[in-house]
Amino acid sequence: MEFYASCPAAFEQALARELRALGIRRPRPLKGRVSFEGSVRDAYRVCLWSHLASRVLLVLGRFACATPSDLYQGTYDLPWHEIIRPGASIAVSAHGTNPELRNSRFSMQKAKDGIVDRMVDETGSRPAVDTHAPDARIVLTIRGDRASMSLDLSGEPLFKRLSRTVLARAPQGVDILRPDYAALVLAETGFPELCQSARDAGTEPPVLVDLACADGGVLLEAAAWLTDRAPGAARTRWGFQGWAGHDRAIWRELLAEAREREQAASRRPGRIVATDPDERAVEATKRVVAAGRIACAVDIIDSKADALRRALGRNAPACVIVADTSVMAPDVIPSALRLATDAAALAPCASMPIAWLSRPHGGLRIPGRAPSSTSTLLLGSDELQLVCFASASAEAAGTPYPGAGAGEPHPGKGSGSNRTANQRPSRAARTTVDVGDGKPIPLLVPESEQFARRLIKVARQRRKWARREGITCYRVYDADLPDYSAAIDLYEGTPVEMNRGQRDRALAGGGRNRLGEEHGHDGDRNKLDTAHGHAAEPATERWIVVAEYAAPKTVDPELARDRMLDILAIAPRVLGVPPEHVHAKTRQRSRGGSQYGKQGSSVRHGGSPQADATSPLGDVLIREGGLSFTVNFNDYLDTGIFLDHRITRGLVREHARQARTFLNLFAYTGTATCYAADAGVEETVTVDLSNTYLDWAERNMALNGFTGSAHHFVRDDVLAWVEQQVRGRNRWDLIFCDPPTFSNSSRMGERTWDVQRDHVELLKGVVGLLEQGGVAIFSCNLRSFKPDVEALRTAGIGLEDITERTIPEDFQRNKRIHHCYLVRRL
Repeated sequence: MEFYASCPAAFEQALARELRALGIRRPRPLKGRVSFEGSVRDAYRVCLWSHLASRVLLVLGRFACATPSDLYQGTYDLPWHEIIRPGASIAVSAHGTNPELRNSRFSMQKAKDGIVDRMVDETGSRPAVDTHAPDARIVLTIRGDRASMSLDLSGEPLFKRLSRTVLARAPQGVDILRPDYAALVLAETGFPELCQSARDAGTEPPVLVDLACADGGVLLEAAAWLTDRAPGAARTRWGFQGWAGHDRAIWRELLAEAREREQAASRRPGRIVATDPDERAVEATKRVVAAGRIACAVDIIDSKADALRRALGRNAPACVIVADTSVMAPDVIPSALRLATDAAALAPCASMPIAWLSRPHGGLRIPGRAPSSTSTLLLGSDELQLVCFASASAEAAGTPYPGAGAGEPHPGKGSGSNRTANQRPSRAARTTVDVGDGKPIPLLVPESEQFARRLIKVARQRRKWARREGITCYRVYDADLPDYSAAIDLYEGTPVEMNRGQRDRALAGGGRNRLGEEHGHDGDRNKLDTAHGHAAEPATERWIVVAEYAAPKTVDPELARDRMLDILAIAPRVLGVPPEHVHAKTRQRSRGGSQYGKQGSSVRHGGSPQADATSPLGDVLIREGGLSFTVNFNDYLDTGIFLDHRITRGLVREHARQARTFLNLFAYTGTATCYAADAGVEETVTVDLSNTYLDWAERNMALNGFTGSAHHFVRDDVLAWVEQQVRGRNRWDLIFCDPPTFSNSSRMGERTWDVQRDHVELLKGVVGLLEQGGVAIFSCNLRSFKPDVEALRTAGIGLEDITERTIPEDFQRNKRIHHCYLVRRL
């Protein structure tokens, strides 16, 4: 029988090694799969024991497939009544195209027709079609004028093996690394082979040292290898159960064997030592470990060399070092690398490789360890890098990693590998710079001294300006030096710890009403004492957000990483900010997309991302214009307030003094609504598509004492909502409209939004909602935005460009940060 195991790109060589270890004789790595021949028992064994495969498929047949009729006939000719179990439901998926079969949905339907017609002709009954949870999944693959049909023996992907308990117990907002990616990290160190060798010899298994345990994903997979637990042992539903050739006796034998192996391994369950520089990651790992009921010992220690040395002791067996910094803030990564340097020097770890999973901008460098291979991985839309560092002795000898088969190429050096060897010499920090505190800062790039001098100068100027203007949150640096292309924003405020009960009490009395939402209690409009400073103010602290602009492809990525790491080392020292208050982000330069988005939104466990209903709780309380707002530095690309709109918000307040009603469209966190309410408008309406940001807006209003039935919060597609309101009677004296550059949110249905393409239609609706004599303030952040003045004039809309007077002093280097206009009816 012919089978293949599918896998993500760059997994092929590791999967072939794994299949070989499972007794598969000649696995053949291809692109995105490893093919093999074997028996039913072999296929079942791969389903049960593979940590790296995504699916296991049985090849049913191949045929010529140049036209739709070829596809139907080739499918019909297969003996489906001998392949599909009687009574089993089916589903068909199609992949690939050719000139005559250009639509995969059409190909899928044609193949399904051939299967169903053959089944009806042979058995007299039509199989049920269940696209959600079929008993048998059939896969059609078209390549050129040939096609193949396969039966998916797995059912659900094999990497969907995290228990519901683990997923439920993981903290909200935490996505556990997908198990097959975690397995690859371990496989590239030879950890599976070391575990098996220890079992065969009856000795202690290796110790896993996880220096950046992140969300516990690698740790969970390591525990399965240490305890010899089959990855598929807990699964009860399989694709082969809908196969007529399913052999229940063989499957029961393999399950019994798996139970015996796990029981035998329990006598030497192994040990894991884990840590992380981020305390939140440590807490998340503790919860995941508890939920996972891991049989081996797990020691979670402080992220310090002494703690690691004590945990390992003098007589520890061989130790394998791994780290997952793919979700770690770039400014924290150096702490993990320093610990890795110390760990690599310890006797149990000295002869073992290190595997490190990171984002491409990780800037990974471990003194004494040269990168032996670098794999580029794609997890959803996220690009990751898996870097392996050989031990000094192995690198010198050119030997493969521990556990590799004889004659097998070193990872990344075989002809069939998807990896590229990273032979670039490590650049150590040689130059230092003194920023005035008497403590020299080591630099990776000598030219970073120029950045330090520039930052010292502009920080001094900005500090004087901010003090004079009474501003506490402002931009300090904005790519003043082209090679150091980042923006640095400084925030002064106080930490906020608000649990759900406190939040609900703060919002009591401020319900959603009139426009399709629930009613709340009336509340007075007097501001909270804390908003006016009547209560004792806690001491303020400082935070900085360093937003790195993505470097062009012409810039050496490693040099860009080094510059960013130097920025992260220099900026907090110059600005007097503690390291734990430094937050690093990467953003593209206005290529479109959402105006505000979630930070680190990868779906790491292979399921759907779940919104955190309680986030953001408001990490920090800041002050602007006599008002208080909560900002969040951890979870989102933007913090909750656009600093470049500081003057624009003041303009809203100025116009609101002559207004009775105010409407905020694409409201984000409702800061403009707070300014309008502060000016004394009688009624506000705040509209946004996101529940998260609408809740945040409501909290900001409540924080400033604006609660009650006069303030409405509407969750809706703004464009559709405006169209609906134009047909009704509601009108407003003042409207603020700050749409995103681009949006294709699934909540908008099939509609997409492009501010350049769609602004005329939007502004027609906005003007239609204005009271006679009313005014709208329209803003957008598309640098190349050009309003269609002629089309607007034809529609009876007047536009006054006020951009220049709305750009604050701290954004003068970037005068295209936004565009702003007053909009009136002609």
